[in-house]
Amino acid sequence: MTVVTKQQPALKLWLILLGAVIVFGGGWIVANRVPPALPADGSLAPAPVKGHPAPEITLVSTTGETVNLSDFRGTPVLVNFWATWCPPCRAETPDLQATHRELGDKLVILGVNMTSQDGGDVEGFMREFGVTYPVLLDVDGVAARAYNVLGLPTTVFIDSNGIVSEIFTGAVNKAYVISKVPEL
Repeated sequence: MTVVTKQQPALKLWLILLGAVIVFGGGWIVANRVPPALPADGSLAPAPVKGHPAPEITLVSTTGETVNLSDFRGTPVLVNFWATWCPPCRAETPDLQATHRELGDKLVILGVNMTSQDGGDVEGFMREFGVTYPVLLDVDGVAARAYNVLGLPTTVFIDSNGIVSEIFTGAVNKAYVISKVPEL
């Protein structure tokens, strides 16, 4: 005969809770992953590495202007990959805008919208959050491939010489971005 103690139901409850966290956490990761768009030969470009030159990107902005990353050489640049459907992207946008307003020409902020994955209203998003920094449209996923973006948001800090200083996956806030500027 098996004796049931009070500890067994509590242990069972914790195991169920742990299982639920693993399932929901895994689902969250999968749902927010940006699928890599592989070249025809299936190869991937090497991921940008801290201390190495930032890969060049050339994209069209929401205003129709063609923008090259190299146009900003001499000024630190923050490249932020995002999508309208991404909750952490929505959470960080007000801080990025506030940082842009506060730092002005000391830091260039470039938003790179993942339009190939997005399907959302980019200009409506920009109006909602009052975004005034340039937003570039990565329609074919070219920039995402160049930076091997696997999750959103992803922020790349590039120093004034065009060298990658840091690649950060997840939402950034104003205090963190401002703390990075002196090393750029």
